[in-house]
Amino acid sequence: MIGNASYKSAPLKNPANDAKAMKEALEASGFKVNLLLDANRSQLAQALQEHQAAIQGTQGLSFIYYAGHGVQLEAENFILPVDVNIQSEKDIAEQGVSVKKWVDGMSARGGRLNVFVLDACRDNPFKAQQNSLGFAPVDAPAKTLVGYATEAGNVAIDGQADGAHGLYTAYLLRELKNTAAPIDDIFKRIKFGVRRASQGQQVPAYSNGVFEDVYLTGASSPASLTSEEKKKQFEMERQVWNNIKDGKNPEHIFNFIQTYPASSLSELAQGVLERIDRKNIRSQAFEGEVVQNPAEDRFRNGDVYTMKISYEHRPSFTVKSTVFDVNPDSAKYTNVFDQGPTGQMTIAGAVISDGQNTFDPPYVLVPGAEYQVGKRWRGRSLRTNPKGQKAWMDYSGKVVAREQVTVPAGTFLAYRVEIQFQIEGDALLHASLWVQPEWGLAIKTHFQFQDQNGRVRSGVREMVARQRG
Repeated sequence: MIGNASYKSAPLKNPANDAKAMKEALEASGFKVNLLLDANRSQLAQALQEHQAAIQGTQGLSFIYYAGHGVQLEAENFILPVDVNIQSEKDIAEQGVSVKKWVDGMSARGGRLNVFVLDACRDNPFKAQQNSLGFAPVDAPAKTLVGYATEAGNVAIDGQADGAHGLYTAYLLRELKNTAAPIDDIFKRIKFGVRRASQGQQVPAYSNGVFEDVYLTGASSPASLTSEEKKKQFEMERQVWNNIKDGKNPEHIFNFIQTYPASSLSELAQGVLERIDRKNIRSQAFEGEVVQNPAEDRFRNGDVYTMKISYEHRPSFTVKSTVFDVNPDSAKYTNVFDQGPTGQMTIAGAVISDGQNTFDPPYVLVPGAEYQVGKRWRGRSLRTNPKGQKAWMDYSGKVVAREQVTVPAGTFLAYRVEIQFQIEGDALLHASLWVQPEWGLAIKTHFQFQDQNGRVRSGVREMVARQRG
């Protein structure tokens, strides 16, 4: 636990208190904890070396917490020792400590889960030497979760009214007491708790490179619920959701997410929140990208997508999908996977109808809010087919990469989303989508489906052209 406060030119109030409190909280959960206050560069380097040696080859949980000043330089993040004397940009790299080095070192040396928390995105006192605020976004490597006090490029609040802790750490301390919750749920609750308390002026972020549910105690997921238990749990959550989903009170949505962070409806709730309670900060773009405002930009009346569709059992063909009937809640589009069928999605990207089947509640195909590599979700929906037959569909999705994808329309930088579907009594199906947050339909989709004879088939849908309405 590291708390750097006594900077000569820009001292901070809370890092020492924050680090001490984190030490006590993690010791109460069974961790062996080292505390480092007001560390210089050599002390930080030694702490990193000792931490990496301690987790080498283990299968436990490791945790690094840092409170203090941090800056980004050319999309790389640095935490700053208390003895820094930054006069120019080159001093940041020479005197700061690379976050990437720490994160990669944790991931490479072992551990079932490595958590690195950065409560360091405070207003940069060295901004005369460089223009970027806060931290640049970093994707967590395997077996690692990286938590940030605020979204990329923004600043965090260094204290509450009582002066005891920074706002982010106060919520982190509160949620760490809940050892029965998976780590992913803990950081999701922190995110929305801080957003709510700051009235949208601070929105934490995290990137999760862990594919399983892991608990602070080190345990894996508890025994899976039976099919009947899942149905009861879902119906209870859906009843609560149906009572609030059409309202305009963000407090009801916050309450739902905080109460049911792992709910299959949680991502839908986040999409609604983006629409009715916009954040009071300006989101920052990844290098080479535009700022993400998915809730307002994904669909416009008259958007036209020309798509080439190829099935393994028939010749390829081209269709035009036109967006129409856009309203504050949803949008429709023609020619989903063939000529004729009309699909419908929520503005946030959840599927109401795929042109043949309808889904209640809509299933979340892509994130309802900002994309971040490592973001994951799961859900359940009741699918009704054209014959009126109903079946439960369970699904899980994850943003796995940000990469170049080449289609007939050209080469694009996009997020790759992997999603699995398990329909009651049917085969497990998989889809890969390459998407850009500001556009409603994917650049490329590789999908599986079952034909009328129950055979699993595959197809590809890729963009030939697109035009804004």
